[in-house]
Formats: sequence, C-alpha cells, structure tokens
Amino acid sequence: MRPFDSVILIEDLSDMLRAGTEGAIVDAYANVDDVFIVELFDRDGKTLDVVDVRADQMTVTLADFVAGERIALLADIPTHKLLRGQVGVIQKRVGVGLYQIEFAELGDNPPVSLILHAGQMMLLHWQPAQT
Repeated sequence: MRPFDSVILIEDLSDMLRAGTEGAIVDAYANVDDVFIVELFDRDGKTLDVVDVRADQMTVTLADFVAGERIALLADIPTHKLLRGQVGVIQKRVGVGLYQIEFAELGDNPPVSLILHAGQMMLLHWQPAQT
C-alpha cells in the first residue's frame, strides 16, 4: 500500500466510516509501519473524513503505478505470447488504472508494448524514499 492507491475499508472505524467505505491513501508515515493517512468518500465522492487507517483495516482496490516501475503479469496474455509472472516496465499512465507497459524481447519474440489495467499486474518491489 502506498499513496494514491484506491482502498476500501474492510472493518468499521466509526458509525460514519463503515466497512465498504471507499477512499484513497493520502500519505504513509515514515516512522510508523502499516498505518496510512486515508481520505474516505461517500457515494457522491464527497470527503467524509481524513483518518489514520491500519493496513489490516483496508484493502487496495486499485493500485497506482508510476513510470519506470517493474511489474509482473498476474495472468497469461496469449495474444502477445506473454506469460503469468513475466516482467515489464511501466512507460506511462494512460488513464485511470491504465498503463502502457513494455516487455523486453524473449527468444524469437520481439519487444511488446501494450496497455494493461492495474488489476492485471503486481508491483515487483517498492520501498519508500529515505528521508
């Protein structure tokens, strides 16, 4: 979990902030593991509150990736001869949850560049910047 990921609460935090409430991670604490500042929204997209939420109280519904990060496929993409687990590099974000990914050539297969949804891939490694 990291800033800009979309999340959903999996347990009630209060009478107003109940399991199923959606939000986005605003920031992570540098000195506290697994606690994030989260902005939570009502069904109309209006802010309900900005609160601290533990990682075990929410789940990511849409991860946000940035150019240069390495990802791995979560499923085969036979039309492009790409296999689950194959590694690619994010080139740019092209829409909400959509990213242009480049995969290096493998064997006789030329390099492939295609647009994937965040749900089709996982981040291989992320570490917060050192302050």
